[in-house]
Amino acid sequence: MKFFVNILICLLFLPIGCTKSESHELENFIPVMDLSKYHMKLLPESAISTDIVKLVVFDDCQYNLLTGVARSGNIIEITKQFNSMMKLPCMLRNDTIQIGKLPSGSYTINYKLVDVATSSKQQIVFAISFPLTVSK
Repeated sequence: MKFFVNILICLLFLPIGCTKSESHELENFIPVMDLSKYHMKLLPESAISTDIVKLVVFDDCQYNLLTGVARSGNIIEITKQFNSMMKLPCMLRNDTIQIGKLPSGSYTINYKLVDVATSSKQQIVFAISFPLTVSK
């Protein structure tokens, strides 16, 4: 819950509410077991190469739109965006992002939430990276 309060503060008081140290703190490499503190979960938890891998984002604002899921080698980029200038209310919902079937191996997932407002001094509001291992 603290995470979403921080995001809400950032959205309401940009650029006052977000400091460089807060965004840097969020850009750390997150072990899979710690995703729950960011209200996220990888499904299935122990993926194999025949599974369709998904990232569930719990309590996400409905106006955070998925703009891309791209894989380059063992790097998977997931990007969502919103426009803080719209001042829309945050209606919470769960979002399931399909990553797809992956060959066995080790992957890094980079997730970022981007503010597309032209007045925003800090475009990336939230960013994390975490590992994913897919077995045979």
